Amino acid sequence: MGKKLEKHSRFLIVFLDAVAISFSYYCAFLFRFDFSLTPVELSYFFNTLPLVLVLRLGFFYYFGLYNGIWRYASMADLVAIFKAILVSQVFVMAVVLFMQHAAFPRSVLLISPFISLVLIGGIRFAIRLTRDWRYADKATKHSRMLIFGAGDIGENVLRELQRSSETTRKAVCFLDDNASKHGRSIHGVRVLGGRERLAAVINSKKIDEVLIAVNHSRGRLIIDLMGIYAASGCERKVEFKTLPAMDELIDKQRLVADIRKIDVADLMHRRIVNIDMGAVRSAVSGKTVLVTGAGGTIGGEICRQIVTLAPTKVILLENHNTALFYIDKELKERGYAGSIVAVPGDVRDESLLKNIFEKYQPAWVLHAAAHKHVALMEDNPQEAVKNNTLGTYILAKTAAAYGAERFLLISTDKAVRPTSVMGASKRLGEMVLRSLMGKSATKFMSVRFGNVLGSSGSVVKIFQEQITNGGPVTVTHPDVIRYFMTTEEAVSLVLNACIMGAGGEIFVLNMGEPVKIVDLARNMIVLNGLTPDADIQIKYTGLKPGEKMYEELFCKEDIRKDTGHRDIFAAVPQEADAVLVEEQMLEFKQLSSLADMTPILKRIKELIPTYSGWPRTPRAHKPIPAVDPSLADEE
Repeated sequence: MGKKLEKHSRFLIVFLDAVAISFSYYCAFLFRFDFSLTPVELSYFFNTLPLVLVLRLGFFYYFGLYNGIWRYASMADLVAIFKAILVSQVFVMAVVLFMQHAAFPRSVLLISPFISLVLIGGIRFAIRLTRDWRYADKATKHSRMLIFGAGDIGENVLRELQRSSETTRKAVCFLDDNASKHGRSIHGVRVLGGRERLAAVINSKKIDEVLIAVNHSRGRLIIDLMGIYAASGCERKVEFKTLPAMDELIDKQRLVADIRKIDVADLMHRRIVNIDMGAVRSAVSGKTVLVTGAGGTIGGEICRQIVTLAPTKVILLENHNTALFYIDKELKERGYAGSIVAVPGDVRDESLLKNIFEKYQPAWVLHAAAHKHVALMEDNPQEAVKNNTLGTYILAKTAAAYGAERFLLISTDKAVRPTSVMGASKRLGEMVLRSLMGKSATKFMSVRFGNVLGSSGSVVKIFQEQITNGGPVTVTHPDVIRYFMTTEEAVSLVLNACIMGAGGEIFVLNMGEPVKIVDLARNMIVLNGLTPDADIQIKYTGLKPGEKMYEELFCKEDIRKDTGHRDIFAAVPQEADAVLVEEQMLEFKQLSSLADMTPILKRIKELIPTYSGWPRTPRAHKPIPAVDPSLADEE
C-alpha cells in the first residue's frame, strides 16, 4: 500500500511540474508581449511547448528530482532544481532556436526559467509547509527540549525534529557558550544565551529535556550544566540527555533516534582512546587463551572481547559457579559455543591447573581472578594473600612449566604505595611475576588501572541503589577522588598491553582525570531527576580502613618508560629489585594459615617498605562531622 501511495504521489509531482512548466512558459510570452498575444506568438508557444516539456522533465528526472521525499524539502533540493533548470535551459535554447524561425522571441527563453524556478520550487516547499501545518497541533503535546550546542550536531538534531511527523519532542530554544551566536536563530529557533541562563530558560520556556549536543569536552560540560541546574534550586524537573560522540555517529543519517539519557560514563573527563584491536587479533588468532576470574566484571569483558578475535579456545576458569554459568550462557547465545570451555575451579588448585594446561595448552593466560574489596581484605589479610599472591604464584609457575607464551596479571592502582592489604597483596603478585622472569620462555607482565564503572560492588552501583531507596547517599569524605574507566575501554587497553610486552613490565593505563566522588554522587542524583540535599541527602561517613584520599598511578621513585602508545605506560617500581622466591611463598602459605593476622602483616611490611597498613593504629569508626555541601564542590 505504501509503495502504491508513493508511486501515485510521484506521478502527481510530475503532473504538477508539467503544469508549472507550461504556465511559466506561457507567462514568459505574456510578459514579453505586454499580455497581448497575436496568433503568430501563440503558434510559437504551442509549437515549442511539447519540446520544452520533454527537455525540462527529462533533465528533472536525470537530476533526481523525483527521488526525493518532498515533505523533507531543503536548500539542497532547491539547488538541485536550479541545476536541472539551468542545464535543461541550455538544451531548450539550442533546440528551439535551431528549429524555429529567426524571428522567434529569444527573450522568452530567458524569462521562462526564472518563473519555472519559482513555481517548481514553490510546489516542493508548499508540500513541506502543509505538512508542518498538519502536525503543528501535535507539537503542543510534545516534550519541550532545550538544545545546548548551536553547532552542527545541534542543527542536525533540530532539522530532524522539525521534519519528523513521529517525534515526541519539540526543540524550543538553543543555548551556546559562543556569544557570537546569542540572539540568532537556526531554522526559526533562537539561541537565548549561554550556560548562565540555563535555569531561567528552563523555567520560562517550560523545558522538559535538556539535550547536550556537543562533541568535544562533553564530560566536563555535562557536569558543569548539571551543577548549575542543581545549584539554581530550579523547581522544574528536567531530564538531561545527550548523543553518542561524533565518531560513533559518523555513518549515521539520523540522530534523533540516538538521543538517550546521560550515562555515568558521560560524566567522566575522558577523551576517545585509540585502541588497535587488529594487532591483538593477529596475535591471538588460532591460539588457546585461559581467562581466570572469567565471571567477574573484568574477566567477563576479557572473554567477550577475546572470543571475537578468532582464538582456537577460550578457557573460562571461575570459582563462583553462578557467575560462570551466566558468562558461559551469554557467550554461547552469542554463537561462540564451539570456542569456549567453562571450568569451575580455583587458581590455587594445582592439580586442576595441571589438567587444564595438559589438555588445552593455553598460549595466553589472562589472570583476572582476585579478592578486590578493600574493606573485606583489611579484616581478612590471610585470604587476600592466599588468593591474590599465592594464587598468582601457583598459576604463573604452572604456566611457565607448560610453556605458555604470555601471562598477564590484572593488577590495580592500589598496589602503588599500598595502604590496604588488598593493594599490598596485588603488589606482591607483581613481585611474584618478576621473580619468574627469565626462568622460562613465558613473558610475564602486569597491568594496573583504577576503578571500573559499573563493576560489582562499585561506588556507582552503590550510589544508584541508595538513590533508588530514597537516600542518603554515603560518601566517605568530601575530598576523596578516584580514577574511572569503562570496562570495555580498560580491557581493550589491557589486551593491547599484552601484545606489546617483552616480559617483566608493569603497565599503567592512562586513567584520564580523577573524579571527585562527592561530585559523582551529586550528578547521579540529578541524573535521576532529583535535587541533591533536598530530595536526596549526602552523608559523610569517614574513610574506611585501608582507603586512600586519592589513588596514585606512579610513585615518585618509579622509573617511567614510554611504550609507544599514548594511553599505556610502563613503570619500574622502587621495589623492583625485591623478588619473591619459593621459600617466601612457602612462608606466606604458613602465615596465611594462622588465625592471628599480625605475623603476615609484619612480613608484608618487610617486603614492601611503602606499605603503610602496618603497624595498625586504632581507627575511629564514627562518621566525621558533616560539612556544608556547598563547600564540597570546591577544588
